Amino acid sequence: MHSHGLEITPRPDLPAIVARWQREITPIELQTGYFAILAAADELGCWRWLLDLRRREELASPALTTWMNADFFPQLVGRYANPVRIAFLISPLRAAHGQSDSSVAVISTAVRPDSSYFTSLFTDEAVAYRWLAQ
Repeated sequence: MHSHGLEITPRPDLPAIVARWQREITPIELQTGYFAILAAADELGCWRWLLDLRRREELASPALTTWMNADFFPQLVGRYANPVRIAFLISPLRAAHGQSDSSVAVISTAVRPDSSYFTSLFTDEAVAYRWLAQ
């Protein structure tokens, strides 16, 4: 499935949904893309997601971080049989340049006492798949 600069691929062998952004995107495309991922996950009942961000620039902004934490992530609570696990895959170069202001880094390091969903940041796809399988 291709839309919003995003390719969504179900991987029943993992099992996971792999979403890869194929180009630079706007904040609206990012939000639309996340809802497309959610729709694909709902269709498959899949709570493991690998989001490949290596082909697009970081869209770091307080507004997007707020949207993710206040609007998008709360929709994941209790949605599936298990808490959602989201592996964010970034390039080693982006990781080396520091992620302190990155919305993905902020999201992936946030403490969630209710454990309703888990996120983590990766530069190695194989390592990300192993984490998703936990």
